[in-house]
Amino acid sequence: MQEWRSVNVLICFYSRYGNTAKLAEAVGEGARVSPGDQVWLRRVPDLEPEDVIRQDERWQRTREALRALYPEPRLGELQRADALVLGSPGYFGNMAAALKHWLETELIGLWRGGEIEEKAGAAFCTTSTLHGGNEVTIFTMLTALMHIGCVVSPAGYLVPTLRRNQMPYGASAVTGPNADLSPTADDLAAARALGFRVSHVARTLLAGRAREEFRRRYQQWGAAPTP
Repeated sequence: MQEWRSVNVLICFYSRYGNTAKLAEAVGEGARVSPGDQVWLRRVPDLEPEDVIRQDERWQRTREALRALYPEPRLGELQRADALVLGSPGYFGNMAAALKHWLETELIGLWRGGEIEEKAGAAFCTTSTLHGGNEVTIFTMLTALMHIGCVVSPAGYLVPTLRRNQMPYGASAVTGPNADLSPTADDLAAARALGFRVSHVARTLLAGRAREEFRRRYQQWGAAPTP
């Protein structure tokens, strides 16, 4: 029987008022399948100046609470991770600028060096309204994951929980125009199912990594193998 492999799952997200963080926690719960699995929840920092954040007491209070719970992502963790999951609120049908900035500045060196390919990838989001861009926001994160060579792991409709959530691309929640609605029980269950799926895909990829030398010997499609 093949050895059961543990995996490292890195969940990088941005959350302003805490709702996206709740989904991140649920994804992390689902990703912990084996006792040896490591799940790292990391919040990317705000981009806005301090004086802007101080004008919103709720934002400032929540930021300090989230800072205490979730460190900022570190590149060494990304190198060791077998899966990368991105999460964000949807702003104008796109991921938050803070997460996009992190992707565009922190990952560029690893991406160019080919150090983060062949990892499982998935995404989740929150939006203000039911048609507030859930799917489009998730697509922006999945597109970024494809660019850095991740193997995208959509939620699909594999279990009844995901059918109730009606989101085959990732996990999502509607949190209201003022972000004062917490994710529902179904939202959190779907996020756990997404975490389980990406962990499973990462485990499958890890099991086949011994064949990685084959891919590296064929650096170009149709090229002859190196001696």
